[in-house]
Amino acid sequence: MMRTITALVLVLVALLAVIGSAVSAFAKAPSVSANPLVIYAHTHFKVKAIRVKPFSAGAGFTPKQFDKAYGIAALSKTKGKGITVAIIDACGNPNVQSDLNTYDLTYGLPATTVKVVTPEGTPCSDPQAWGVETDLDVQMVHAVAPKAHIVLEAAKSASLKDLLTAVQDAYTKQGASVVSMSFGGSEFSGETAANVDGIFSAGVNKGVTFTASSGDSGCGAQYPAASPFVVSVGGTSLKVDSNGSYVSESAWNGSGGGLSAFENRPSYQDGFNSDSKRGIPDVAMVADPNTGVSVYDTDTGGFIVIGGTSVAAPMWAGITVLADGKRASHFQNADYELYSMVGNSANYASDFHDVTTGSSGGNCSTGPGYDLVTGLGSPAAAGLIPGLVGAS
Repeated sequence: MMRTITALVLVLVALLAVIGSAVSAFAKAPSVSANPLVIYAHTHFKVKAIRVKPFSAGAGFTPKQFDKAYGIAALSKTKGKGITVAIIDACGNPNVQSDLNTYDLTYGLPATTVKVVTPEGTPCSDPQAWGVETDLDVQMVHAVAPKAHIVLEAAKSASLKDLLTAVQDAYTKQGASVVSMSFGGSEFSGETAANVDGIFSAGVNKGVTFTASSGDSGCGAQYPAASPFVVSVGGTSLKVDSNGSYVSESAWNGSGGGLSAFENRPSYQDGFNSDSKRGIPDVAMVADPNTGVSVYDTDTGGFIVIGGTSVAAPMWAGITVLADGKRASHFQNADYELYSMVGNSANYASDFHDVTTGSSGGNCSTGPGYDLVTGLGSPAAAGLIPGLVGAS
């Protein structure tokens, strides 16, 4: 009995350490500031359980399960071949390749080699927060688009300045056409400047789509999700049946959303958002830790169940990769195609799961069509991706 209690205590201590690191990272988010050099971003994940046994009850969604639920499994086997997707994280994770190898072997995914780039030299080390985030991001992108080439941009620190340097490197030097960002911080009055939004705008002009998690603290806009040059991704609670087929989704109560304090409404939201300011998110996917995903991370002892919009953003990056790989030309911010498809198509129900239940507080409540907690909804990929391929 004593051995059992001791083991349980050790597990709880380890779990608290992981969550505590994430909370500490969140505490670094500053108040509104005009100077992006002093902004520090935080991760957007929440750990539900650690040291779980894969495929067991409560062990988190596997790639096969969420691929089936979102209709990804019905798509062509090209699965993103020829497309480079970059993942932006502070610090990185020295175990990222070996952890991905274990994840792939466990779930029957094809092996791939992650190219690790350190654009400003030796990065920081933060295994309990950014290290977990890195494994999560890489594994989710690979699970959705397993044949894409993955570049991990390990930023020198969690400062917005260093993270944006990594973003710029991704599309100027690494050839990425899709860039995933599972982090954020408070909005600030200087976010529309050339050295902040301008970095995303320049990437869009080169044929790049950026995805960013909308946040895990309920209603409220964060940056970079609030940028009009970014596909902002909110979170849902996903329900499937015993065969893994999609049943329903509701808004996750932690999902970030709402209206930007500084960004004007982009033209693609005309007819969807009646406010003069940018609404977030644009789309959503599973994020509720209670309907979390399975991730392998050496530093937390193996497989963990994890949620947060940090899950949804790289998943949506993977969805974008699947469509991008079949298009005649790369997206220049897929937001334009996403909203255009909904506005001009009678096939909304076959392209998206319209999430109409749940709230994350404030004005972030669901409703038919676009809303400020799940955006246009989650992907019904078997219809959505062919539509995105042909959209202009």
